[in-house]
Amino acid sequence: MKQTMKQLKHKDLRLQKGVSKFGLLMLFILIAGFLTFGLKVAPFYVDHNMIAVICEELIENGNAASMSQSDVRERVSNSLRINDIDGFDISDIKMRKVNDLPVITIAYERRVNIAGNLDVFASFDTVLQ
Repeated sequence: MKQTMKQLKHKDLRLQKGVSKFGLLMLFILIAGFLTFGLKVAPFYVDHNMIAVICEELIENGNAASMSQSDVRERVSNSLRINDIDGFDISDIKMRKVNDLPVITIAYERRVNIAGNLDVFASFDTVLQ
C-alpha cells in the first residue's frame, strides 16, 4: 500500500511541470487588459486631482474670496496650460459665495474608448469650500 502511494505521488509530481501555454496566454491577456484599462483611465483621475488642487489653493490662500468666477476660471486655465492638461472645459468650474465664503464646484464628465464599442465613462463632481 505504501509503495503504491509513493508511486502515485511521484507520478503526479512528474506531470506538474509549470504553467501551460494556454494558462500563460490567459495570464498575458488578463495583464494586457488591466494595463490598457489603467493607462486609459488613470489620466482622468490625475487631471481631476490637479484641477481640484489648483482650486483648493485659491480658496486656502484667500485669493478666491476677492475673485470673480471668470477670474477663477482664468487662473485655473493658466495653471492647466502650464501643466499641459487638455480636454477640460473651463466652463465646468462654477464659483459662488455663501456667507462671503467662496464655494467652487467642479462638475464634468469624461469618456474614453477602450476597444471597439466599449467606452469608459467617468463623472466628477467636487465641491470645495
